[in-house]
Amino acid sequence: MANLSSPDPDFTRSPVPSSARMPRFGLTMAWWSVCSAMFWLGVAATLAINYGTLNTLAGLALSAFCYALINGVLVRHAISTGLSVGLFSQTLLGRSGAALATLIFFATALYYGVFEGSVIAVAIQGYFPSLSLNQVYLLVVLYSVPLVLGSVQR
Repeated sequence: MANLSSPDPDFTRSPVPSSARMPRFGLTMAWWSVCSAMFWLGVAATLAINYGTLNTLAGLALSAFCYALINGVLVRHAISTGLSVGLFSQTLLGRSGAALATLIFFATALYYGVFEGSVIAVAIQGYFPSLSLNQVYLLVVLYSVPLVLGSVQR
């Protein structure tokens, strides 16, 4: 179990105190960033082609509702306790099970980095056909890596 009472300057082993928590607007923006994933456009278009527009819209609405419901409970718990995802996983799954959250974040970041980057690169190449796809991939990497390592991360 996590030692939740010891002082921890980076809050990896203790709950985040109210004074160090992310402000409400920042938390809202982090939550809504999921909705901005361009990959949803590709999934929705594929589903609409295969199952029809009405079925796709109903499925997307239900998935968004379920996602909001489940995460609403988890967010309220995180706000009231100050536990991070890692600490929450460690509380539920034990010390070795806490690695699961890190692996899920890693897989998700890799997935979106590759596929969203590819969608953006193809879109840019559509506007600038004189650029090769490899050049556009390099452009996407050159602008997105500083965003991840810079102020967006903070």
